[in-house]
Amino acid sequence: MSLECDSPGRSGVSFVVPVYNKAPWLARVLGQIAAQHGDFEREFIFVDDGSTDGSLQILERETANWPNVTIRRQQNMGSAHATNQGIFLARMPYIKFVDADDLLADGATETLLTAARKHDAVLAYGQTRDYSDDAELELASARPDAATVRLAEPLRMALRNSLFNPTQCLVRTQTAQTAGGCDERVKFSQEYTLTLRLALRGAFVRVETPVAFIPREVDGRLGNDRGRQLQRVTQAIALFIADHPELPRAIKQFACRRAAGRSWHYARRHGGAALSSPWFGACLRSRLPILRGHADLIADCARVFENGG
Repeated sequence: MSLECDSPGRSGVSFVVPVYNKAPWLARVLGQIAAQHGDFEREFIFVDDGSTDGSLQILERETANWPNVTIRRQQNMGSAHATNQGIFLARMPYIKFVDADDLLADGATETLLTAARKHDAVLAYGQTRDYSDDAELELASARPDAATVRLAEPLRMALRNSLFNPTQCLVRTQTAQTAGGCDERVKFSQEYTLTLRLALRGAFVRVETPVAFIPREVDGRLGNDRGRQLQRVTQAIALFIADHPELPRAIKQFACRRAAGRSWHYARRHGGAALSSPWFGACLRSRLPILRGHADLIADCARVFENGG
């Protein structure tokens, strides 16, 4: 597949950081962004999504002496919208996303950039490590010479499981913009909707080294609610399948099996659903050849997560 050419400044990176009420974490997150190794041009784009805890003031104070900084403030619109603001403001050929409570390893950006360019990939992602205290941090762990795996057909993998969080990945800017950025119909899980769109446009590369450190305890983190997270992922897949009727039937069938399987397992574990439940019926249907209505079946499966099964 032919990829778009890099724009001028071939190795340049735009750091895109959506921020919503991350004051306790923000100064250290910014410190790790500033500490990134590598000989590449960089710009920094922060989108404050209506924070009420002083995050904006921290951003302005901590980045006052940084070059090439853009800080945009908006009313609270959700992380997909905020991320898209950053994507379409980006001027460098690559975007490095950062969640505003995650710490980048010192060499994370350089490592991912090296892998993306080497494999001509639209997206590169690395590993994460969870931490509770500084003793678990290994910020010097990411290495540009780390082993890599090129994923030539990443869509099936992305439909099987969410592959990464935003801080783990670096993407080709022009490809992300051409894809339309994140799907704002799903206000959160923004990296997943973008992943599906990018998976149609080129190869991914996985780098076998930690690039991000994720705090175990973050109050209000959306991912803490597993049911809601699964609901957003399922809705994202339904919308994606509806948007792309040209996809091979085998891919659409696979997406149905994954969504129906998740819904049935969730209903059984959290709601005690019986074999007579619609979720078991959907699971059975997904095992049979489906000629049409793939997106509708998946959208139905998302309903199981609304009331805890």
